[in-house]
Amino acid sequence: MDDVMFPRFGVVVVAPGGDAERAVRSLLRQSTPAARITVVTATAGGAPGGKADRGVRTVGCAPEELGAACVEAALATDAEYVAFLDGGDEALPDWLWHLSRAAHHGAGDAGEPVGLLQCGVLRLRADGLVDGTALPPATPGTRPVPADLADGVHAVRRDLLGPGKDEAAVAVTVPLLLVRRRAGGSNVAVHAPGARVIRGSRPTRGTPRPAADRRPRDGSAPELVSVVIPVRNGARTLGAQLRALAGQTATVPWEVLVVDNGSTDATRQVAEGARGMLPGLRVVDASGRAGESCARNRGIAEAKGDFVAFCDADDVAHPGWLAALAEAAKEAHVVGGSLETELLSPGHGDEQPLPMDAQTDFLPFARGANCAAWKDVLSVIGGWNEHYRGGGEDMDLSWRAHLCGYRVAYAAEARMHYRLRDELSSLARQKWNYGKSGAQLYAEYRHAGYQRRRARTVVMNWCWLLVHVPDLARSPLLRRRWVRYGARLAGFLAGSLRRGVGYL
Repeated sequence: MDDVMFPRFGVVVVAPGGDAERAVRSLLRQSTPAARITVVTATAGGAPGGKADRGVRTVGCAPEELGAACVEAALATDAEYVAFLDGGDEALPDWLWHLSRAAHHGAGDAGEPVGLLQCGVLRLRADGLVDGTALPPATPGTRPVPADLADGVHAVRRDLLGPGKDEAAVAVTVPLLLVRRRAGGSNVAVHAPGARVIRGSRPTRGTPRPAADRRPRDGSAPELVSVVIPVRNGARTLGAQLRALAGQTATVPWEVLVVDNGSTDATRQVAEGARGMLPGLRVVDASGRAGESCARNRGIAEAKGDFVAFCDADDVAHPGWLAALAEAAKEAHVVGGSLETELLSPGHGDEQPLPMDAQTDFLPFARGANCAAWKDVLSVIGGWNEHYRGGGEDMDLSWRAHLCGYRVAYAAEARMHYRLRDELSSLARQKWNYGKSGAQLYAEYRHAGYQRRRARTVVMNWCWLLVHVPDLARSPLLRRRWVRYGARLAGFLAGSLRRGVGYL
C-alpha cells in the first residue's frame, strides 16, 4: 500500500528554554517526514510571530501561555494528526511511520477514526545509559489520563483540539519504544494540548506484539569485534575461557577485554598471564559498582570494536563461536548464540537452557552468557540495565532492542559450553534472583504483551512443590530439582510483593 494513503503528522516540539536541537535533529531524520515541525519556546517578553530554519518554524510566547501556544501551533498545521515532543526528546527514525500506520489501522469497532495515539518512551540516565521504559496501557477498558502520560508520548487528531470539541476519541497504543528521553526531560506543557482528548478517550486494543523490525542490516561485516568478559573472583575458571578464546577460528579482527568487577582473588593475574596467547587482551577496572550489567557497560565504553560480544568467565567458547557471531552480525543488530551444558556440567540435561528459536513466552531473547550486538545499537538502546541484579538483564536488553525496531537473531552455530551452579546454595540464590527479575520484567513489559502465567498453572506449580517435599531427602538429583523450582517460585512471590504486581 502506498504511503500517501496513510495520514500525515505534524509535530510540535515544546522547548520552554529554547533548546530543541536534539528533537529537531531526530525529526529531520524520520523515514516518514513530518508535514510540519514547530518549536514553541517561552520568552520573558512573549515575542509573537516566529522564524524558520531548516524548514522548522519557531514561535515564542510568555511562559504562562505555553500550553495555549502549543494548541495554536498544532491547529496551524495542515496535517490530520499532531504529535508532541519535549525539546530534549529524540524520536527514533520510524516514529512517525509507526504512528501513521497505527492511526490508519486502529479505528474503533464502528469505524470511528483514531483520536489519540500513545507510544512508549525509553528513559535514559544523564550519561546515556538506560534508566527504564514507559509503555502506555494497551488493555481495553484502561482509560489513560494525563498522569499516565508523564513519561509517555502522544499524538491527537488535529480537529479534536479546536474550541468546543468534546467528542469522545478512540485511543490506540503503539507498544514500541519510539522516543528516547534523558533524565529531567518532559514538561507538563507537552501534555496540555491533548489533556481534554485524553480524558475523553475510549481505549481500544493496542497492537498485541511489536511490528516487524524496520531497520534491516546492510550485510556488512564487523571491522573489529570486542569480546567483553565481566568477572568477579573468577580466577579458578577464567583461564579456561581465555584459552578457548585463543583457539577461535574467526578471521575477523578482534580484541578481548577482561572487565574486573572488584575481584579480591588472582583474577587479574590470570588475565595478565594470558597476554602471551591473546596479545590484544586488556584488563579493564570496573570496581566502582558491583554488578554484571555495570561491568558490561564499562566494557562497552572501553571497546574499540564496532561489534561487541559478551561471554562469562566460567564458561568455555566453542572454536567457531566468534566466527558464527560475526557472520550473523551481517543481517542482525543483536545476536544470541546457543548454550550447551554437557561438557562442563554433565548429567544435568534437564537444565539445558532453551534455545532462542524455542522460546515462546514473549519476544525471543539472547542470553547474557552468549550474545553480541553492534556498538551503535547498544548506544541507542542505552546499554545494559543496571537496575537488574542477578538475572533478567539479558531479557531486558533484547526486548528493548525488539521494541526499538531492531532485529534480534539466533545463531545456533555460535556455541558456548555453559557451566551450571554446583552448590545448592548458589543454585538457589540464582533461581531466586531469576524469579525476582521475572516480576520486574512483567511490571515493565506487560503493556507490550508480556503475560503472566495462568492462575491454573500457578496453582499446579505450588501444589507440585508441596507434593514433592519428600524429594529433599530422596536423592541429590531430586533434591536439586526441588531447590531449583522452589527458589524460583519463591522469587516470583518476593518480586511480586516488591514490584506491586501479581506475577506468581
